[in-house]
Amino acid sequence: MATACSENKAGNEAKARDTTAATAQKDTASCSMETTIKDPNNAKPMALMMRQMADDAQAMRDLILSGKPVTEAKFPFNRFYLVEPTDTNVLEPQFFENARLFQVAYKEMMAHPKDQKAYYNAYIAKCVSCHESYCSGPLRRIRKLPIEG
Repeated sequence: MATACSENKAGNEAKARDTTAATAQKDTASCSMETTIKDPNNAKPMALMMRQMADDAQAMRDLILSGKPVTEAKFPFNRFYLVEPTDTNVLEPQFFENARLFQVAYKEMMAHPKDQKAYYNAYIAKCVSCHESYCSGPLRRIRKLPIEG
């Protein structure tokens, strides 16, 4: 089992969330930063993109719960697997297969606007599945994202 990051000490996740100046652009080809990174953990591009993905997932959840559709225009797919990870040991075949399955779940969610709740939950389940093997630190945050009922 590979891990992309070490165990977070209490409060590190909260500090990272408070670092609003660090956000990855949607243009994943260059993964340039919109603003200067002010992160005490010196997060790599993949970690920054994953934080943005978590924020996007929360916004998607809120839209779905309010009965509004989630669209690719508002939430383009984030090619996180193309940028530098915290730990390069994660860049193995299973990681890329997980990324492929995640992208399939994303496309399914976007293809079914009338049943996005179920597809959104499947999309989040792919996050959980991967993070059980790679970088377990954000699992607590990810497990809050599915829509109950």
